[in-house]
Amino acid sequence: MHADFPRDYKNMLKQPSLAAYLEGDAITVAEDGRAEGIVLHARWTREDGMRIVEWCKGISPLGQRRAVLAALRAAFGASRDSKSIPLDTGNLHRDALDALRYGGVLTAQNVCMRDAWAQQPDLWLVRSVSIPVAALSYAMTDGARHPRRAPYEDGVVYARDVPEFAHRFTLRTASVAQDLEHLHAWMNEPRVNAFWGEAGTFDAHRAYLERVLSTPHMHPLIGAFDGEPFGYFEAYWAKEDRIAPFAASTDFERGLHMLVGDTRWRGAECVAAWLPSLVHYLFLDDPRTQAVVCEPRHDNARMIGYLKQHGFSSIAHFDFPHKRALLMRVVREAFFDGRHL
Repeated sequence: MHADFPRDYKNMLKQPSLAAYLEGDAITVAEDGRAEGIVLHARWTREDGMRIVEWCKGISPLGQRRAVLAALRAAFGASRDSKSIPLDTGNLHRDALDALRYGGVLTAQNVCMRDAWAQQPDLWLVRSVSIPVAALSYAMTDGARHPRRAPYEDGVVYARDVPEFAHRFTLRTASVAQDLEHLHAWMNEPRVNAFWGEAGTFDAHRAYLERVLSTPHMHPLIGAFDGEPFGYFEAYWAKEDRIAPFAASTDFERGLHMLVGDTRWRGAECVAAWLPSLVHYLFLDDPRTQAVVCEPRHDNARMIGYLKQHGFSSIAHFDFPHKRALLMRVVREAFFDGRHL
């Protein structure tokens, strides 16, 4: 179930992306990574924290907030073990200071908390944060009472640069026109079919993708590195999914099905880039989501191992009609406290 927003409307809401570069102790933040788009120079050291040196162009208080968040991305990226960074707030507009505090990023002691910083959606979600979270209203699907789900947008919905991997990861809503050929090839890979069991014809895969696209509680996604598609993912709301009886799902719990089709992007290093990013997207997409579940086949030891490395815990084995599965779950607090980004 997707929404078609007019292109002009989306462009009107969209803010420039912010790139942050760390050289020595100097951090530069620029709009869309352009030299002429530099908005902030800052300094950061492990010992003294971060200090704003100069605002390079007229920028609104909320723009200052986003620039500070981008600068923190560079600092936290260089200090993976740090849970917090002190911030000298002397050059911050009062409204920017208040926004950072109300968002939970900045404490009363002027310390920026990593777990709260990673839950600010504006650096990673492509949609504008001015679009509100869907109001709470209930519906029934196949006897299950659940919140009405907001439609998802077409196109790219999440983007994250992964410095240690040296690639940009993106998620976009799958489409028949763009992705059917990829999906058809991937589903027919013996390695993939061993776990998905969906090998078939081009028309069968067209019908499969059309069915998922028309299912309100599911969001089919294509993962890409530097614009190169490599995997297919299905995000779903667990409350109205077939997993609900086994997972005791709450109203906003999400679930995942995962498929890496392009063998070039397999392996632990690749998983460490896309798996935390995928979970991150689901937690940012709706702040009411407190857990993400998945149900790998019980003998898929490699995938189960990857999931455990990135914050998931084993809950219980159970039987679907088509497989014996292991229910696994990661909760919001553990994910962000575990510094998986």
